[in-house]
Amino acid sequence: MKLILKIPHWGHEPRKLAMAGPVAPRAPRVLTRVSFQNQRAPGRPTRFLEGHWIRAAILLCAAIFEFPFTGAAQAFIVSNTVADAFLASGSAGNPDGADLTANNYGGAGTLAVAPASSAKGEFDSVIMFNTAGAISIINSAYGAGNWTITGLTLSLASNVGTQGGNPGNAIFNTINSGAFEIDWLSDDAWVEGTGTPAAPSSTGVNFDSIPTLLAGGDVLGTYTYTPPGNGAYAAYTLPLDPNLVANAAGGANLSLYFYATNGAVSYLFNSRSGSAPHPELTLEVTPTPEPATVSLLAAALGGGWWLGRRKRTF
Repeated sequence: MKLILKIPHWGHEPRKLAMAGPVAPRAPRVLTRVSFQNQRAPGRPTRFLEGHWIRAAILLCAAIFEFPFTGAAQAFIVSNTVADAFLASGSAGNPDGADLTANNYGGAGTLAVAPASSAKGEFDSVIMFNTAGAISIINSAYGAGNWTITGLTLSLASNVGTQGGNPGNAIFNTINSGAFEIDWLSDDAWVEGTGTPAAPSSTGVNFDSIPTLLAGGDVLGTYTYTPPGNGAYAAYTLPLDPNLVANAAGGANLSLYFYATNGAVSYLFNSRSGSAPHPELTLEVTPTPEPATVSLLAAALGGGWWLGRRKRTF
């Protein structure tokens, strides 16, 4: 017996297959794994990444930088003030005199802030920090250029820090809460001097120096003084003013100026020449580039490369 089978073959006419005898059982169908690697037209250049893998890698990298992983910030305290002084106008009610504008008080144990309307006259103060030591430590920890300042805090304390407290020297007003302003100064050339309330000096920064001091600088903000108690710090968060941040990061002298902004405040705080605790400037530093972000970027690029190079199999 002869059996004719018609087996379809797409793209051609049906073929006839002659078979003698009974039909043999159909063999199980076997799927053959076929590799399509490098199945490209002749002359087509090989690419590092192709098609949708490029788009996927780009989107993943964009997501990483859109939502960065921040490194932990670390605080570094600058406690080495290199100069400070209070500047006094004097008044008719001040036992040291009605005109103290030419007197230097750079060697006094305290600094003062009070308005011109106060019983003892106006008091302004100026402080100079030097950030070189802190910046050296930060560079050793993170490497130069691998960090940024993300916060600054000024801390001031007084051994006469209670409301209505008596300073113990008749030149000063009694302690009272109120508002004052802090400015960053571009002028670091002022001289501290050695004068004290008991023995003022004619050499060094004084009340008459104010126009020169304030010729260049930035207003950092107005703050409220609430007496925190004797020997206790009052902390003031400073803004990330570009000039202030650059000055602090530069590892050089940094000057701040203080004066009253209402008629109530009478603020005393310890100078570098007086008793502890002394003024402190805290730099909050965050490492950049952040290690987590760099690792994710490397993983994204590596993953994209692997996906683009691996074999697609069926």
